[in-house]
Order: sequence, then structure tokens, then C-alpha cells
Amino acid sequence: MTWLVTGGAGYIGSHIAAALIDAGLEVVVLDDLSTGRAGFVPAGAAFVECDVRNAHEVRAALVTHGVTGVIHAAGMKYAGLSVAEPEYAYGLNVGGTVAVLEAMAAAGVSSLVFSSSCSVYGTPASDAVDEATPVSPESPYA
Repeated sequence: MTWLVTGGAGYIGSHIAAALIDAGLEVVVLDDLSTGRAGFVPAGAAFVECDVRNAHEVRAALVTHGVTGVIHAAGMKYAGLSVAEPEYAYGLNVGGTVAVLEAMAAAGVSSLVFSSSCSVYGTPASDAVDEATPVSPESPYA
């Protein structure tokens, strides 16, 4: 099984990629290096420099590397910037996700793990949240 990790040159994505490699799986990291670092890509992972919004290039990476599953961890991660530039945040986070899904469909890849943020819950009434907690986003990022 080969997994593509979008945003795999970022802090969280690189740790996901390393854990997959440690588990004996094949890994392809896809990142545009806008905030990630090539040096974070773990040894043993293939690397594709590409913007997740480019469905054609994402599809090519999926097909070229025989990817069977995607862990989608790429996206704009700054809540403050999302308030200042909501169109950019939407284009990258929503548009990027749509492009990845389109690429997966075109390449026949159906396994997806989507990395999200607890910021969708806003400021909850309790310290513990789970999927049943009502969402109350406080920024375009959320």
C-alpha cells in the first residue's frame, strides 16, 4: 500500500509520513513548499513539489507512484490570515481539497484520511470536545 501525504513537508504532515514509513508503508509526500520545508520530508519518502489546487499534477503523482490512499494534511493553517484574506483561505483549503478529491476520482484512489482542525468548534462550552460537539467556527480558517 502506498500513501500520498499532502502537506507532507510541514510539521504535522512530515510526522505522519515518518510514522507511515516506520510502519513499513510506501510514502509519497506532496507539498508546494510555501510553508513546508524540503528538509522535513522523511528519508525513504518520494517527494513531489506541487500545489494541491492543481488536480492534474496531483493525479499524475497518484498514478506515477501507484498511490492507493491519501492523507490530506495540506492547507492554509493561519486563522488570522484567513480573516485578512478569506478568498485565499477558501481557495487553498476548500479548492485544494476539491482538487485532491477530483484527482483521486480520476486516478481511481478511494481511501482518504482528512486532517482537519478543532477550530471548527470555536470556543466550546466545555474543555472536552468530540464529533458530537456543535460546530461554531470563528474564522474562515475554521
